[in-house]
Amino acid sequence: PTQLAEQFMELENTSLRVLLTGGDKLKRAVKQPYTLVNNYGPTENTVVATSTEIDPEEGSLSIGRAIANTRAYILGDGDQVQPEGVAGELCVAGRGLARGYLNREDETAKRFVADPFVPGERMYRTGDLVRWTAEHGIEYIGRIDQQVKVRGYRIELSEIEVRLAQLSVVQDAAVAAVKDKAGNTALCAYVTPEDADTESLKSALKDTLPDYMIPAYWVTMDELPVTANGKVDRKALPQPDIEAQSTAYKAPATEMEELLADIWQDVLGIPEIGISDNFFTLGGDSIKGIQMASRLNQHGLKLEMKDLFQHPTIEELVSYVERTEGKEADQGPVEGEAILTPIQRWFFDRKFTNQHHWNQSVMLHAPKGFDPIAVEKTLQALTEHHDALRMVYREEQGDVIQAFQTIDECKISLEIVDLYGSDEDMLKSQIKVLADRLQSSLDINNGPIVKAEQYRTEKGDHLLIAIHHLAVDGVSWRILLQDFASGYLQAEKQEDIVFPPKTNSFKDWGEELLAFSQSEQLSKQADYWEQIDAEHISPVPKDHELEKRLVKHTSSVISELSEEETKHLLTDVHHPYGTEINDLLLSALGLTMEEWTKQQKIGINLEGHGREDIIPNVNISRTVGWFTAQYPVVLDMPGERDLSAVIKTVKEGLRRVPDKGIGYGILRYLSESKQKKGFTPDISFNYLGQFDSEVKTEFFEPSSYDMGRQVSEESEALYALSFSGMVRNNRFVISCSYNEKEYDRSTVEELMERFKDHLLLLIRHCTEKEDKEFTPSDFSAEDLEMDEMGDIFDMLEENLK
Repeated sequence: PTQLAEQFMELENTSLRVLLTGGDKLKRAVKQPYTLVNNYGPTENTVVATSTEIDPEEGSLSIGRAIANTRAYILGDGDQVQPEGVAGELCVAGRGLARGYLNREDETAKRFVADPFVPGERMYRTGDLVRWTAEHGIEYIGRIDQQVKVRGYRIELSEIEVRLAQLSVVQDAAVAAVKDKAGNTALCAYVTPEDADTESLKSALKDTLPDYMIPAYWVTMDELPVTANGKVDRKALPQPDIEAQSTAYKAPATEMEELLADIWQDVLGIPEIGISDNFFTLGGDSIKGIQMASRLNQHGLKLEMKDLFQHPTIEELVSYVERTEGKEADQGPVEGEAILTPIQRWFFDRKFTNQHHWNQSVMLHAPKGFDPIAVEKTLQALTEHHDALRMVYREEQGDVIQAFQTIDECKISLEIVDLYGSDEDMLKSQIKVLADRLQSSLDINNGPIVKAEQYRTEKGDHLLIAIHHLAVDGVSWRILLQDFASGYLQAEKQEDIVFPPKTNSFKDWGEELLAFSQSEQLSKQADYWEQIDAEHISPVPKDHELEKRLVKHTSSVISELSEEETKHLLTDVHHPYGTEINDLLLSALGLTMEEWTKQQKIGINLEGHGREDIIPNVNISRTVGWFTAQYPVVLDMPGERDLSAVIKTVKEGLRRVPDKGIGYGILRYLSESKQKKGFTPDISFNYLGQFDSEVKTEFFEPSSYDMGRQVSEESEALYALSFSGMVRNNRFVISCSYNEKEYDRSTVEELMERFKDHLLLLIRHCTEKEDKEFTPSDFSAEDLEMDEMGDIFDMLEENLK
């Protein structure tokens, strides 16, 4: 039996030629002069179904391949054969298969089912989770019924057991799910250590496992209880002392830790956060990091984003939170003229047809209705507090001048439209017509650039707010929606509306960018961007040629992930390679485009939030405006189907982009030696983040009605294919916009299907990967290359022997 064999291999047995083992997962093997054969097989298939010789030095402890007269399948949902590296249920068939269970017809019908690949024959569903590798055959993971969920993460108990057993100080180990004091599922490790305390074991596990897989409770035993078959008797494992061990949740102990925990709970939408929880593992990203910094700013505190990325737990981060230096930003209304930012200059350079109609908007639904007086009062307060909402633009001698209207010049008027008595179809049609009219009525020359309309129906009110894109972006909307929610509640109570203090103005930011454009720091980036602009990228295939892309011919295809798949994408997939969500999304997009275009180099126009920490002592965490940074990237796909290589190559390519691309636009539009125009990719990609918590509050939620055309039908569309992703209603949604005169819909539908398939494959690969792999950007050596990483780790391993 496996447990006995693992102990037997510790002894010297020079006369033995062959040792056969089986019956449970083999957790470790020791190099011996005899041959070790690992067997697998349920009684339902006459004991042995797969077998292989084990070489302990190779590190793989697989169960091999099917023996003669036996068939083995690894199946996923719908009995689909799982690709290499993807886990599924092991099903066995062949001449050794039993007829079923005596006098247990229901159980027989459930487990002995028709073989989908050999008509007229049956197969047995083992309930074991395995995956296939071309090199070693079938790798046994564990029982499907031993999968547990802890804090929303799916965990294979056997993965933790294997990691424990590989520690030299552990003789044997088992892991079980238990209930903590609050009744939540937690992990308990049972170990028979030679000479080690549990803290050192926890520390050792953290080198190879994410935080949520580290057992909260520990029990040391002289030996583990076993059944008559030599397997661990899980029913005989003792309950841990829950009261004495309180590591399941590490509570905040200081005032600063409590503040950070409260802010994280608010930003991430998680009810309880401990100081050892990882911000990014819990679903955080750079945009939510900005929101967190904004909340800190309201308490007179500041935090740089680089510190959050390097120290993503509260207990590590707390020492990097500082008091805001110098005087707070001017709280009075901003007046006069402001420098155009690079993205605004890009907008005017494009000379879009009907540039007044180029908006961003939201439509909110209040089931109990909106108080129109409170809405109007709140919107007026927003335009007074957030100065960018009062900007207008005029042309003088060929230049565009950006100026702030005074508060008296900028008065918000709310239009209220009663739509009572309309059926659902009529409502949809009426609101679409009204919304289109509102969207096209903004005026960037004279104002207003903000308009709102309230549609009253029997099932509540719908509030449309449209703002010209020149004054707002995705991060700005998060600020505005948070302030609208708090301002509306104050207005309803007939209180004066008070928002959190302003941060540095949009005008300040433009002036700082102009100064930065002459800096040595920026000039060092010029060579990088010149090399990118010089890249030769082949155009993507087109179904039909056209002279001009117009918005009115734009259509889109939408796809989405399930809630569980989305949760993985936002959290645990990032541990194996230290990735961010864009790394995986662009890996999936790169695989899709490489497959479609037959090209390894894929050019993509990326959009970032543009609020990078490049200028010291300037705080824009609560500043509204258009900060977006646009820049081209070239995905140089590795030309192989190894998902590990794809992820690491894309990750490293993105990490090489200086300051997350903000310098590209500054060099192009603000620096004295303006960079010449480079290539414009056919593809654009933008991940907008998560909007669930901002658009859904106690009194309003997203409206399901059409917001109307946010951009004029006659405006020019920029890209052949525009991919945009966001998390909405706990699901990741990806859309691809295309021109109906350039592409057949079936072409784009197929592309989106392939994108989703690749993304799910990457998610499965990362969630099932046990080892953590590093890439050059994880280290401080700037000139470290990917191909040197393996050599370094080989040398380290050799020196440690």
